Amino acid sequence: MVRELTEKNLIYQLRQYKVKRRVQFFPETESTNTVAKKLCNEGKGAGALIVADCQTAGRGRLGRTFCSPKGTGIYVTPVYELHGNEKNMDLISPLAGLAVRDTLYNMFGLETTVKWPNDVLYEGKKLCGILCEIVNVNNRPKYVVVGVGLNVQPGAFPDDVACVAGAISEFYQGEIDRNELCVELVHNMDRYIQRTNALTEDNKEVIDRLKACSATLGQMVRVILPEESYDARVLDIAPNGGLVVDTAEGEKIVTSGEVVHIR
Repeated sequence: MVRELTEKNLIYQLRQYKVKRRVQFFPETESTNTVAKKLCNEGKGAGALIVADCQTAGRGRLGRTFCSPKGTGIYVTPVYELHGNEKNMDLISPLAGLAVRDTLYNMFGLETTVKWPNDVLYEGKKLCGILCEIVNVNNRPKYVVVGVGLNVQPGAFPDDVACVAGAISEFYQGEIDRNELCVELVHNMDRYIQRTNALTEDNKEVIDRLKACSATLGQMVRVILPEESYDARVLDIAPNGGLVVDTAEGEKIVTSGEVVHIR
């Protein structure tokens, strides 16, 4: 059984978790990230949390669309205010992946792995999509919106992702409260992004956690960048969250683009 996602139940769960967020709930919206960025540009971003039951124009990384059918997932974007002392901005995306992983383990006992930078996998199936976007104010980074789309039930996945996409209910047979799931996820995201020093100072603990659950460490991968692509072996995760890879030209650190595991 999957419980309906509603504004009333979301607010109740936020109070239970003592999460201090201003929630805006939409039965349907174009994109939770789009709504969040609009609030930031209006000076109303701090503390905002956008949640939708359906997105008509959900977006993923690298310009991809993200399938967001009604009643099958949670689509959520918390806003984080930046203070100018963040040294490890590239870590935000992997930290969001860690938050999803912790949530799925804590609530459902699913021991997932994270394919760099933030694809959360269970038995080879991708359970969520994450899109982080910076919002500038006066030409300086002021906010980061972190959109997460988490598949709870199988939906009408497009043909190009149907073979790799998965949903929680395929692997967990108990009741799933999407309201509680949403708030537990935001709680864990806040914990990693706001309440640790990972972005500003010491991040060894979270790097160690990323290494422990990585699906990419030790793999042969194809690194795909806008200007080039090449094959490499993944050696390590750098302190900034990038991948240390061994290529024909020597070691490099990959901080953007996409990596595809070579089977």
